[in-house]
Amino acid sequence: MAKINHLDMGAEVLALDDVQVKKGFMGLTIKLIYKPTNSAIKIKEKEYSLEDGKKLISILNSAPSEVESSIKKFPVSAISMGNMKLQACLSDDHQFVATQLLAFKDFGYQPVTEMVTYTGKTAEAFAQLF
Repeated sequence: MAKINHLDMGAEVLALDDVQVKKGFMGLTIKLIYKPTNSAIKIKEKEYSLEDGKKLISILNSAPSEVESSIKKFPVSAISMGNMKLQACLSDDHQFVATQLLAFKDFGYQPVTEMVTYTGKTAEAFAQLF
């Protein structure tokens, strides 16, 4: 599992008002909590083909009210090694998602989209991708 400090969007997630950071023993471990529901946040990553990456861009660019229909309209499936990587911070109760799509360029993953956050029913719909 990836660590929050290794994500391109890590600093943005830590700066969100609804995200609480709890440090463990001597600050060696960090636990993220979604404050409104007091749910733990886990970091998830999945890789996709370039074709599915374009579909994910369409999903991420859609309005929050249209995310669920966009996921149905643009079905995607993860692969073991792909050119596109979807990183997400997902609460255990699926009421919060912060996500960003990256593409493999110049021997590393570079952001393709800005960080997008979803809450409530929209987050539940987006969590289906994980």
